[in-house]
Amino acid sequence: MSDKAQVALVNMPFSYSKYPSIQLGTLSALLKSKGIPVDCHHLNVRFAHKIGVPLYEMICEKRALFGEWLFSYLLFRDNPKRAEYPRLFKPVFEQVAKESGHPASFFEDMATRTAPQFLTWALTSIDWGQYKVVGFTSTFDQNVASLTMAKLIKDLYPDVTIVFGGANYDGEMGLEYFRAFPFIDHVVVGEGEEVFPDLVRYLLAGKTGAVPGGVAYREGEQIAFSPNHSLFTDFAKTGPPDYDDYYHLLAELGDAAQGLDRILLYEGSRGCWWGEKHHCTFCGLNAQSMKFRAKSPEQVAREMAYLSSRYDTARFRLVDNIIDMKYVDNLFGRFAADHCDLDVFIETKSNLHKSQIRTLAAGGVKCMQPGLESLSLNQLQAMDKGVTPMQNIICLKWSYYYRVAVSWNILLGFPGETNEDYRRQIDL
Repeated sequence: MSDKAQVALVNMPFSYSKYPSIQLGTLSALLKSKGIPVDCHHLNVRFAHKIGVPLYEMICEKRALFGEWLFSYLLFRDNPKRAEYPRLFKPVFEQVAKESGHPASFFEDMATRTAPQFLTWALTSIDWGQYKVVGFTSTFDQNVASLTMAKLIKDLYPDVTIVFGGANYDGEMGLEYFRAFPFIDHVVVGEGEEVFPDLVRYLLAGKTGAVPGGVAYREGEQIAFSPNHSLFTDFAKTGPPDYDDYYHLLAELGDAAQGLDRILLYEGSRGCWWGEKHHCTFCGLNAQSMKFRAKSPEQVAREMAYLSSRYDTARFRLVDNIIDMKYVDNLFGRFAADHCDLDVFIETKSNLHKSQIRTLAAGGVKCMQPGLESLSLNQLQAMDKGVTPMQNIICLKWSYYYRVAVSWNILLGFPGETNEDYRRQIDL
């Protein structure tokens, strides 16, 4: 951590602890490139260490707001709905109890004692008063832990500016959270690569000039917001994410960090080239824009090599919604030719040819999510997937042949579906 940093970025539970936050890594790299020191606090890793990594990662996989409830006591202790959760979501409790080997009372104790104690420790063990800006990223079940931590900091250090952003704060959600929680000073709505550094400079300069577009702020009792209609496209001038603080923490934890595998998140592209033509009807991603933007294969290869060397790992999880098809030959084909020993996860479209899957496998793709969604032509057409059941089967066949694990689902409940749609899939 830097003694000179006036900016802190925070990653709270229940973000996965097994890999660093690409949000913090990307924004901290951008700030440092502009001469702004920043500290990254991976409090999700601290909490995983406290309760045990396997249990923590299992909770990360749960939905039904289970992780949110576990951190809800301090912020919502007087809300009767908080006490009703264990009864209303009893099947969730029973499932978690069965998988973890802990009784339901264990998690009730975690919510009322362990999580509040952890938040108190986080508040007192870090000098939050040294910072002018503290930013929280929030995706999936990170909201309540982040909001509670932010309120604790604001109550103790009222001069610290609290900023929120991330997928949970995109579009109308961000503005509504901003309205509901007055201890938040600003919300970055949408992509943050250009907006957040501008906001930080504005805040560090004493709020001189105008608030950048894309940032919600308060004018008295009113909420002010001017959308940022421009998209971040200048990938060529941005370097790879900075994960130094995450790995410094793992080194500090030593043997206690065992189980936290060195898996790096990396983004090569943003948006969806298929969605620009035909937006899959069930997809809620890319709320700001579907426009596809990608780094060149050469830049991706260079940055992945740098990250692999710096953090001593060959395991990558690409967070792209869908990879640029140029990557098949020009990136993974290059990795194969160079005999790179990689372990990569990607998301792609399922209408891949045998030769493409062979190239991906040779280039280090060990697992992929090709968006199969169904083996029914009727359902695939309703989804506007642009593939046929046969193409999905071919993808599964050659992936199995080349030892690429496939992550896929059968989506249910589409308008117009029939029992016959499922009978045919069962017969397959």
